Amino acid sequence: MKFRTIFAHAAAAAATALTLCMPASAADIAARPYVPPPPMPMLYDWTGFYVGAHFGGSFSSETATIGFAPFDTDPSGILGGFQAGYNYQFAPNMLVGFEGEVSWTSAKSSNGGVIFPAVVVSSSHNWYDTLAGRFGILQSGWLFYGKLGLAWMNADYTAVAFPGFGSTLNSTRGGWMIGAGAEYRFTPAWSAKLEYSFLDFGNNNYGFLGVGPVSFNTQVHEVKVGVNYHFMPGTLFGRW
Repeated sequence: MKFRTIFAHAAAAAATALTLCMPASAADIAARPYVPPPPMPMLYDWTGFYVGAHFGGSFSSETATIGFAPFDTDPSGILGGFQAGYNYQFAPNMLVGFEGEVSWTSAKSSNGGVIFPAVVVSSSHNWYDTLAGRFGILQSGWLFYGKLGLAWMNADYTAVAFPGFGSTLNSTRGGWMIGAGAEYRFTPAWSAKLEYSFLDFGNNNYGFLGVGPVSFNTQVHEVKVGVNYHFMPGTLFGRW
């Protein structure tokens, strides 16, 4: 009987202690603020075709030479155009592809010579085209890439000597290009980019009526912003 009495008292004490502790524990849990987990970055599949548009500026380093007399024309202006390409994402964060680009520009300039002050040379660039391969690294919606490929340009060149002898000719020239940029995928279908490109067209010689042979050595710097529309996976060779 004595054992039963002791057991009953112990059970009652344990129940009382448990009852007293439960509200405190509940209150303690309720008092802790809820901290949501950080949002996971959206992961996109970049494989597939894309098309887009760009706008920016072109800054040229161009020298026209008559004999040993240099004429620095350096045409500069705005540019805008379109691009299209294909990406292949072959690893979680690696990408290769190709891109073609067409840009029209207002870059133009003219300059008179030092040794031949009566001669004025003018240069007006009309468009630049490129076809390049791309290699990039993906990170949290960003694509950081480099470009290397071929380039073409079209320009009108004029050389005039006092008292008005001269001529204008149109020329399409070939060269090479290299560039780098960053592109951000802000929706599954759309991305925005910032890009720098260097185009080198080397040296070309032309003959002008009343002036004679003139050589043009041209390099072009392009700075562009643009947007791209990416065809969804399963369309136009995107990954299913």
